Amino acid sequence: MVLFALLPLNYAWTQSIKELTLTDVLAIALERSSKGIEGNLEQGFRSSSWLAALPSVSVSYLDSNEALGTDETEISINLPLKSSRQRRFDKQLKELGGEYNIASKQYKSLLLSGLIREAIWSYEIAQVRLNSTGHKYQLLSQLEGQYLDLFKANAVSEFSLMRIQQELLQAKLEQLTQEQELTQWLQQYRTVTGLSSMPLDIKEPQLGSHDFVLGQHPRLRLLTLGWLQNQLVLLASSNQSAPWNMSLSVKNVESAGFEEDQYGIGIEVPLSFLRIATETHNSEWLKESQIFDIAKDETLISLQRSWETLSLESKILQRKNLLLSQSKALNERISEQANELKTFNELGEEIILRQMIDTINSQTAITINQTLLHQNNAMLRQAAGISL
Repeated sequence: MVLFALLPLNYAWTQSIKELTLTDVLAIALERSSKGIEGNLEQGFRSSSWLAALPSVSVSYLDSNEALGTDETEISINLPLKSSRQRRFDKQLKELGGEYNIASKQYKSLLLSGLIREAIWSYEIAQVRLNSTGHKYQLLSQLEGQYLDLFKANAVSEFSLMRIQQELLQAKLEQLTQEQELTQWLQQYRTVTGLSSMPLDIKEPQLGSHDFVLGQHPRLRLLTLGWLQNQLVLLASSNQSAPWNMSLSVKNVESAGFEEDQYGIGIEVPLSFLRIATETHNSEWLKESQIFDIAKDETLISLQRSWETLSLESKILQRKNLLLSQSKALNERISEQANELKTFNELGEEIILRQMIDTINSQTAITINQTLLHQNNAMLRQAAGISL
């Protein structure tokens, strides 16, 4: 029942939140973040196909002070019409607006994917550490009980018992820190998705080096489309795109014994072939061009550095995984040797205790490193601009 309340209707068939795929989680996050936005977009400005601005009405009346003079009354409706050049730019802006909307949605999906990936994998790593600490705590608790009985029987000194109790306290402190991390990352995940638990299957397909195409990154594409949009807006507002002005007039001429109604039309066409631009327009174009160039360079450098950093991290983690496997095998052999050479003196017990903890930590390090490899692959996909 809780699941049906949390999920949109199109996800109501899912038996459990944990059975959701990462794509499902992203779709839920997108639907959650889009609430109330679509209505605002629909309330945007509506443009006219022909009118460049609001029509205006002018009324004039001329009264003659001569007895046989002529009185004139005139009413005109002025219509600023879009030039063919401006209509062409409007059409291009409308088409580009559709592309920009798609790119914006893709970039939004990528941003939410990054937040979800960060929360899921950080939670997973904290969970691995917490499980390891819990196993260590359970083992130390059992040892504490055994050493407490031995201490009461005067079989061991208080030093060994206190040493175990010290390790127990350290493990408890680690648990508190890891539980706090789990809560923080779960809270971020809940804030983004509205879901109360993580999905079980969080691994993503392995990414190849050919999958990183810098020029197709959603962030860069959105930036480029924004600059193209600014260019078209500036061109549409330039002097070469100035509107035509058409006026429809009705004029009444009245004098002694004579009255006449006159109807007329007037068209004012700017000479757009004379390429005259204002300094304001030139400065605006130059400013927007420089802003785009700087933003593009920053984006390219940032994306390239992220990819190279994560690629290097992947190689190091793979090498580290091999070394940790060797360390684990060596720790297991040392533990076997320690048990065979175990003596009943205090130093022997201390060595055995430390070796047991080192073996647990060694296994934990391998599990965490493998999790970091999966996390690295997810973040490589993020750097390549691939959403969940």
